[in-house]
Formats: sequence, C-alpha cells, structure tokens
Amino acid sequence: MARLRRVPRPPLPRFAVAWFPAFKGIEEIEAFRARHDPMAPLVPAHLSLVFPFATSHSRLQVQVHVERIAARFPPIPVTFKRVRTEANEFVFLMASRGAASIKELHDRLYTRSLRQHLRDDLPYEPHITLARHTEFPRLEAALAEAEETFGGAHEAVIRSLALLSAGRDGKIAILKEIALDTA
Repeated sequence: MARLRRVPRPPLPRFAVAWFPAFKGIEEIEAFRARHDPMAPLVPAHLSLVFPFATSHSRLQVQVHVERIAARFPPIPVTFKRVRTEANEFVFLMASRGAASIKELHDRLYTRSLRQHLRDDLPYEPHITLARHTEFPRLEAALAEAEETFGGAHEAVIRSLALLSAGRDGKIAILKEIALDTA
C-alpha cells in the first residue's frame, strides 16, 4: 500500500505593531544600535507595542483591530531619557513622559483576538532597545557608553502606529501606517 505523502503547511503569517520615532538626533541612536544591536540591520529603532506573533488571522483582521484601538487614542507626547539594562542582555532607552499612555495603548491592543498573544510573565515597560549582548563585559561597556551618549531627553509625539510583517528571517516590513485619533 502506497503511503500518503504529507505536504507541510506554510508557516503562519507573523505580525507586530510598533512606533518608529523621529527624534532629533535619531541618527546617533541608529549608529549606536548598528554597533551594539544585532537587530539593527533588520529594523530601525522602534517602540514595540505588540510583539511579533504568528496567527491564522488575516492581515485585514489584524489591521481592523489595530485601527479600532488607535482611533480611540489621541496623539501621545513622549520623552525617552533613562538608560538601563534588562535581563543581563539588553540596554533599553526608557520612556518617562507618556509611559502610562503607551502602556494603556499596549494593553488595549492586546484585547479581543490578540489577547492570546499577550505574555503575562513579562511586565510591559515602554522602551527602545539600544543594545543586545550576551557577554556581560560587552553589555556593561554598552551600558556605560549609552549612559554617556544618551544622557539628554529625546522627545516626540506618537501620532501613528505601524502594522508590521515579521519575516521568519527576522526582516520587518511596514504593511500600513495607522493614525491615532487626530480629531
């Protein structure tokens, strides 16, 4: 008896939601990330609001959900200024002003069909990743350099979110810019 050959299913699409800052001096942040963050060639500096997740939902379903949530939020003035390490591996530029509003937006995005993708084991703290090193001496050096380099405030206003496609190779593509409520 001939054995049926099972055809593998294609991987589920992966989506994410982020904000790409346009700070004065963003070039300095990108140059720092190019030296210290292996993700820098794949995605510019960003604030993740929904981390990459695989889903059987269509792009349109995810997009409509994000649009509904974004339409309820006014633009968010933000300041990023404090640098810190996380999990003995990352250096983050932390949000100060606007952090509570960003967290609320994050929490609302993870409702309904996206609720199942929320990681309850990690508290959400709005940040931009500056560096990632698994070797502690390199992490310490990156932290010291970041503290010296990014001592000032980086200010902007979140006016839109980007719905992203996250490829299996790590490459990120912007599918759609979605405006916050501007009325």
